[in-house]
Amino acid sequence: MRRQQVAEALKAELDEQVVIASLGSAGRAWREFGGDNATFYSSDPMGAAPGIALGAALARPDLEFVLLEGDGDLTMNLGSLLAIAGSVATNLKMVVFANHRYETGGGQPLAGAERLDLAGIAAAAGWGWTRTLDFDTPESELRATLREMCDVEGPAIVVARVVTEASPYGGPGDHSGAEAQFVFREQIRQLDLKTRSLKEGIA
Repeated sequence: MRRQQVAEALKAELDEQVVIASLGSAGRAWREFGGDNATFYSSDPMGAAPGIALGAALARPDLEFVLLEGDGDLTMNLGSLLAIAGSVATNLKMVVFANHRYETGGGQPLAGAERLDLAGIAAAAGWGWTRTLDFDTPESELRATLREMCDVEGPAIVVARVVTEASPYGGPGDHSGAEAQFVFREQIRQLDLKTRSLKEGIA
């Protein structure tokens, strides 16, 4: 599988979930091929995205969150798997783009990559629902797995093995940190207005 395939499949399966995208290739895959969900694009330092996603999920238990991670970023903060599993955040899911290397930083291999099993680590940390998808996973199975992830109670994780692709560091984004926060808050405000309008229409 390629990152593009995973991002496009996730776009097709998500509804109103809020996306937290980690730095590097995982975030760029969603920016280039993903949906128009409310999205916060995390930046440095590596390993910070899971904490941001957990904080958001705890602050807004009425919303569903999906964290898009790279395996390099996640291995910088494996303790976050314990923190998420030990929290009351059942509204947080994670999709990991796994190619066993620090792609954006120059392609260095992850330590012990040949033995790495992030889904197994998550299960041992207390995550109730974990799946690993290999390189040759059919599109239908990818879509079905992502759909199941969206439907189960979290925390839930899908580790998707993706092929190595060129992913040079893209430099600073279009927004400063303060601007990115403002854009994200406005997206959440619009989502709240949409939800309120739908509820009032039903009532």
